[in-house]
Amino acid sequence: MPLKAAIIGGGKACEDLLLLLSDERLTRLKMEILGVADPNPESPGMARARAMGVFTTGDFADLYALPGLNLLIELTGSLAVRERMIRINPIEVSFIDHRGARLLWDLIQIEIEKQGLQVASEKKLRQFLESAHDVIIIKDLEGRYLYVNPAGSRSTGLSREQVIGHTDYELFPESQARAMSESHQEVVRERKTRFSKDRMRIGGEVRHYDTVRFPILDEQGEMDSLAIISRDVTEEVALQEALRRNKEYLENILSNSYDLIITTDTEGRIVTVNPAGERMLGYTRDEMIGAGMEHFWKEPEARRKIMGQVKANGAVNNAAVTLMAKEGRAVEISLSLSQLRDAQGKVLGTVGISKDVTEENRLRKQLLEQERLAAVGQTVASVTHCMKNVLNGLKGGAYMVEVGLKRNDSKLTREGWETVQEGVDRISKISLDMLSYCRDRRPVPVAVSPYQLARDTVELVQKSARQQGIALTCQGAENEIAHLDPDAVGRALLNLVTNAVEACKEKTYGPGESPRVDLRIERAGGEIRFIVSDNGIGMGREVREQLFKRFFSTKSYKGTGLGLSTTAKIVEEHGGRISVESEPGKGSRFTVSIPSEP
Repeated sequence: MPLKAAIIGGGKACEDLLLLLSDERLTRLKMEILGVADPNPESPGMARARAMGVFTTGDFADLYALPGLNLLIELTGSLAVRERMIRINPIEVSFIDHRGARLLWDLIQIEIEKQGLQVASEKKLRQFLESAHDVIIIKDLEGRYLYVNPAGSRSTGLSREQVIGHTDYELFPESQARAMSESHQEVVRERKTRFSKDRMRIGGEVRHYDTVRFPILDEQGEMDSLAIISRDVTEEVALQEALRRNKEYLENILSNSYDLIITTDTEGRIVTVNPAGERMLGYTRDEMIGAGMEHFWKEPEARRKIMGQVKANGAVNNAAVTLMAKEGRAVEISLSLSQLRDAQGKVLGTVGISKDVTEENRLRKQLLEQERLAAVGQTVASVTHCMKNVLNGLKGGAYMVEVGLKRNDSKLTREGWETVQEGVDRISKISLDMLSYCRDRRPVPVAVSPYQLARDTVELVQKSARQQGIALTCQGAENEIAHLDPDAVGRALLNLVTNAVEACKEKTYGPGESPRVDLRIERAGGEIRFIVSDNGIGMGREVREQLFKRFFSTKSYKGTGLGLSTTAKIVEEHGGRISVESEPGKGSRFTVSIPSEP
């Protein structure tokens, strides 16, 4: 029943209560103020009542005559007023004293705050609905649209005014409307939330949506409407399709590649292997997945070294590796191995691509052997010619010795003997060059002092050089240790030092200048460098370009053309390199760089 109230006491509390009850938000209280009574007509409450058109009086007894009055609110706090109210108050009129009025005030304040929160919540909800990128729709149980947010209008191309109050059959083609209506009826019929993936043709373009439909219940728990939330996933679907095609494309590459392609995790276990890997190694995919990759390497330690390079540099390319097939057959491969990372750069493992070069290596070795044999044949022919010249020299020296002895001519005997010695030295050098060049050997590195190796080489030539007036020195750190093949490296150094001495012998030196050969040893990073320099005759660009070619010689009949080519071969066998700098008339400098560790 509506409350028709009057207020006794027109003070500030009365004015505040009148203002509060006039707020439109309190209409749900269903309270109407019929009059105000106060002896002072100028009190704030009386003035506010008159301004609002509410009845006013100086005697509160007059209020009982107001039609429908059923509540009196006493705000004076006067005991006399309350006693009089008790005496004259009709039974059908309830009353609240100033304490009860305070409680009423608090209840009204709570109601105002509650309504304020509700209004704010409704505003936020509308802002959410209006700002959402997803399509949000509300329908009644008959399928008529009650609400559609801006995203829904953009998606359908229809304005809110065109949609509200209409059904799917009134807005969309029949086949599309039928599908939408069936989904709607399913939720209405089962009263349950339903998820679906929908396709809609809008403006000639097919759009894809992830949709959820759910019932909206009233205060009694009965379904009175239906909500639909759809997210446009067209771009996501297109991306998934592109990823599917790319995955299929990559899988085809892996399946049809003739190269072995394997991925491993960070522990070295095989994660994927392509069919070529199964054919190459003879294992099935199931046998390989999860197995440690080192199990398939002939030399597991070699894999650990390569993995160290991969961790340091990110990848290795064209590494020569030998794998072992299931039946025990060695498979020589050229391996390119790199780290496998995710989008954030985290290392997931490795991916390796291996080409089977077993047959290629066999053919290469066969070709090299044929070339070596051909070279040996050419070398024998060249050396035979050279040996003939040396033998002629030996014959001449032997004749001089024989004549000198018969004539008791010591000078002639000495000259003949020197000729014989020179011929023997040349035959020894030719034999060593032939042996080094023709023999296919791997270096046997041992821990040696590079300085001592160089010092020993210098001592072999020192006496002969001193006799020719050539200063020969050796410099370098005496306590350095490197792993080298002393015989092979010593032979290479001897060739370089001997050539330097020969270059000095061929030059005519001016005043203040004397022939000099220096052998210096340096360590640079992980390399040992042997530097042989001289101030001899030097050479031009044309000679430098042919210097390491087989049979090339600047010594006419005195040389075989094998010395420097043999030296280069020894250096290459050690994994090193040799370079030369030279200028005619000023001398030459040869630099041999060899890794200090094999």
